[in-house]
Amino acid sequence: MKKLFTILSIIIFSVKGNAQTENIYSGKYHPVKEHFETQYKKQEYPKYSKFQTKLEKDRVVIDVVKVIEFPKYLDEKFKLIFENGLLDPMRINGNPVLKIASMDELPLLNINPKTKRFIFWIFPKNNNGEKDRVEYVLRGKVNPDEYYFELQNENADEHTSFKEFVEGAKLTYLAYGGIII
Repeated sequence: MKKLFTILSIIIFSVKGNAQTENIYSGKYHPVKEHFETQYKKQEYPKYSKFQTKLEKDRVVIDVVKVIEFPKYLDEKFKLIFENGLLDPMRINGNPVLKIASMDELPLLNINPKTKRFIFWIFPKNNNGEKDRVEYVLRGKVNPDEYYFELQNENADEHTSFKEFVEGAKLTYLAYGGIII
C-alpha cells in the first residue's frame, strides 16, 4: 500500500508540476485582459527616428533631452522598443526622465501576428503640489505604476522576428493600468 501511494503521489505531482502554464484568466493577464476588453481604443502616436535616439548602457536618450532608464537585466529585445523611438517619457509620466522597473510581453493577448501587447512598471516621483491627494500616499518609491501598450506592424506575419517587428511597428495604444499594491 505504501509503495502504491508513493507511486501515485509521484505521478500526480509530476503531472501537476509539468502542467503549469500561463493562464489568460489569472495572474498578470487578468487585469490587463479586462483593461483591453473594456477600455481599448486604437490610437496612433508619433515615432522618433533612429537618428533621434541613442542607446547607451542602461538607458536611451531621445532627442537629446528625454531619457528612458531601464534595469541592467532588462531583456535586449525590450531595449529595441526604446531604441526605435516608440515610447516617449513625456507622454507616459509627464517628465523627460522615465525609469522603467520591469517590462514583459503578453503573448496570450496578442490578437494576431501584426500585434504585440506589453506591460511595464515605473516608479513615479511625487510632486509637492499633490500632497493633499490620496494617490500621493500610495505613490513613490514603494508602489510602482503599471502601464500597458500595444505595437502594430502591418507588414508582420508569424515568421517575422521580434527585431523586424519592432523596426516596422507603430505605437497604437498606451494606457495607465493602476498602482501595484
